[in-house]
Amino acid sequence: MKPTDDSTLASEAVRAAAAARDLLLAQVQEANEKLVLAALRAQDAADAAEAARLAIQESEERFRSLVTTSAAVVWHASAAGRVRVDPESWLRFTGTPREEAVGYPPWGWLANLHPDDRERVRAAWGASVATSGAYASDHRLRRGDGSYAWVESRAVPVPSTGVPREWVGTMTDVSDRVRIEEARDQFIGILGHDLRSPLSAVQMAAHLLKHGGGGADRSAELVARIARSAQRMEAMIESLLLFARARLGGGIPIERRACALGALCADQVAEAREAFPGRVIRCEMSGELDGDWDPDRLEQVLSNLISNAVAHGEDPIDVTLHGQGDAVTLRVKNHGAPIPESVLSNLFEPYHGRERTEGLGLGLYIVDEIVRAHGGTVTVRSVEGEGTTFTVVLPREAPPRDSQAGPS
Repeated sequence: MKPTDDSTLASEAVRAAAAARDLLLAQVQEANEKLVLAALRAQDAADAAEAARLAIQESEERFRSLVTTSAAVVWHASAAGRVRVDPESWLRFTGTPREEAVGYPPWGWLANLHPDDRERVRAAWGASVATSGAYASDHRLRRGDGSYAWVESRAVPVPSTGVPREWVGTMTDVSDRVRIEEARDQFIGILGHDLRSPLSAVQMAAHLLKHGGGGADRSAELVARIARSAQRMEAMIESLLLFARARLGGGIPIERRACALGALCADQVAEAREAFPGRVIRCEMSGELDGDWDPDRLEQVLSNLISNAVAHGEDPIDVTLHGQGDAVTLRVKNHGAPIPESVLSNLFEPYHGRERTEGLGLGLYIVDEIVRAHGGTVTVRSVEGEGTTFTVVLPREAPPRDSQAGPS
């Protein structure tokens, strides 16, 4: 072989080696770039996952804060309808540990509902679970202090279409709304019924007077009937105003000043004897009976309690007033059949007392509101063979931080 040929072969070998090296370097570089790109993508995915995790955590914390600060009870349920309440909101509202509220059956959470509402709520919830339709029910839920609050219970399936995986719901206190609606309905009922009776009597008497009246004696009788009906309407309107203030305005306002309760009681007993001449009304007073009260409001307390005893009890009716220490105790007792247990529990609620006569059914409710506005208490004891006794205890002076108004 010639030297030239050897040189050519060597050059081609060098070029081939260089080309192989360049190809290898390119492949390595491409592989490195892919590795870097994959690493960057993996980092982006990790960052995105971490961001998503933080967003979920933040959302959960925000939801938990909302639940904690909300007055609503938050609850969940399985697809089959097994209820799982949020332990914090449930305990805060009902005072019942979560462990006592789970179960389906035995529907342990239903124990906190008012007995009259349980079957209705059970049926409504069962129907929603069976049809996967949204659940809605208004019912009474027992609070930690034993009282009942009206709540609006709502729940929706998740997801909203197809087969539910779970349910989410809330119970929101709507007691104020229900109270306003009841007051509105009661007010309309009073205007439509109770005030119509004395107004009709006035219209009839006025009509008879207009057409002669039948002589002087008859005219005087008709005028007296008009006066009595007007007094009844005036008393009803005053009761309605007090009811509106107590129910919707934060309590009945009182104006304290020096008050001789003994003289006030004697006047009310004298008026009752004149108004009910056929009844036996006795009065006994002892001790120091002066204090710092609203005499106008206490006149209503005395008048309402005595009138209630006359309307529902038998003679004799005993009114006793006794002052001792920092308080004065008033008792109004009548004989006769005891008040049924079913009535006693709601005796001081408007329109839920004993059977109404010519009044609005607000008398005892107003008594309770006035006494509580004075920082006092009113209780009732009704026993077969002993009769019925209402006991009012009034502190002589305003209790600490007394706002001069009824309780909110």
